[in-house]
Amino acid sequence: MKKKMILIVTLFAALLAGCSAVEEVGRSVNYTSDAAAYINDASQWAQELPEMAQNAATDPQAQKQLQQELDNIQKRASEFAQADVPEFAQGIHQQLSGYNETLNTQIDNIQQRIQAGDFTPEMLQNTEVMQTLQEIRGLMDQVQQLGQ
Repeated sequence: MKKKMILIVTLFAALLAGCSAVEEVGRSVNYTSDAAAYINDASQWAQELPEMAQNAATDPQAQKQLQQELDNIQKRASEFAQADVPEFAQGIHQQLSGYNETLNTQIDNIQQRIQAGDFTPEMLQNTEVMQTLQEIRGLMDQVQQLGQ
């Protein structure tokens, strides 16, 4: 009877350990997918923002669309910052979080300039926004290696 109880406890412990490993793999896959999607979003923003800024310089409706897009970028960056990060991805997540802080600060500055009526398309190019988006894009290889 005692051997049977030890066997049951051992099997139960092994089962729990197996579930934990499966959960960790799931977290890893989810994070890698989320990070890749976020970096793809940043690539898309880097392509779209210059044209949006150019249009916003002369069209009040385009200016509102630019502001909405900038708000969406900040929201997406904030959501990504809250991701469930596996331990092995802490370093890259910290890099992305740092870039997000820079991005948010720069977007706030651009939003203020738009509201003050002092916005030009060159401002977007001359801020760290575009450079930061490029740096985020540069992390794609590292994120893809996380998934391997």
